[in-house]
Amino acid sequence: MKDEVVENMWHVYSDGTRADIPFNTDEDKLYAWNSVAVCAEIAGVQVWVSTVNDTHLHTVVKGVEVRVKRYRGVLQQRLQTRFPGQGVYFACDPIKTHDDVLIKFMYVYRNCLDFFKNLPGEYAWGSGNIYFSEKRHFFKGRRIGDMPVREQRRLFHTKIPLPAHWMCDYDGRILPESFIDYESVEQFFRSVFTYIAFMHIKKDDEARLKQQIHSRYLESRSIQDLRRLGNEICVRRCGRKLSKASFKTRLDVAVEMLRRGLSGRSASLAKALILKPQDLELLV
Repeated sequence: MKDEVVENMWHVYSDGTRADIPFNTDEDKLYAWNSVAVCAEIAGVQVWVSTVNDTHLHTVVKGVEVRVKRYRGVLQQRLQTRFPGQGVYFACDPIKTHDDVLIKFMYVYRNCLDFFKNLPGEYAWGSGNIYFSEKRHFFKGRRIGDMPVREQRRLFHTKIPLPAHWMCDYDGRILPESFIDYESVEQFFRSVFTYIAFMHIKKDDEARLKQQIHSRYLESRSIQDLRRLGNEICVRRCGRKLSKASFKTRLDVAVEMLRRGLSGRSASLAKALILKPQDLELLV
């Protein structure tokens, strides 16, 4: 049977191969986790799965393109403001077939297994055991609608009113069952047996998917994003921006960005660093 075509499904993620570690502490992860919920509410998209790790975060969401692009934009802006200089940039890839949705869902759900030794459902900064669960809501916290507005703003760092029925734990973490559309996930998998089958993605398939994700992330970087990152490196190296740096310094910035896997060797990188494409060809 031919794989079904799907619409309005997206993988929105930051790069996981960077040297920067923006979400290093539980406090940082809490901010990033709640940001996914807040930004999805602002943009009007449905989150199907989300995981926050030390260096990056992944989500699979459903929504029309204009809303998903808004979600990506407000999430990136919010995290860049909180973690300046950490290089938190997001890519947004459409997911076009039914099986690809299942594969990428499980990739995000299992993403913590690179460093977390227990089950993904036990990882605090992932979606938890909310899919195909007999006990739907755990109510292990507080109803957001019962909290004073000032406390809501302090905990969730937003003036946007959040849904009153959402729940958070006593550390202020918005519970996944509040904002993640687990019912649509279950309908999409169609049965718990399919869910279990896709839980065991082959390691070589997962490694190939990681390479593909990183490649698409680099391709999605705009010249503006690359220049901003190049400026950060340039200021750190010589105390001045690219526009005032020497040709050699700009080449050194290109070398560092390529070495750290922050960009591919592309015409976009050359333009961002005020170089010519042939200049990059000379770099080892």
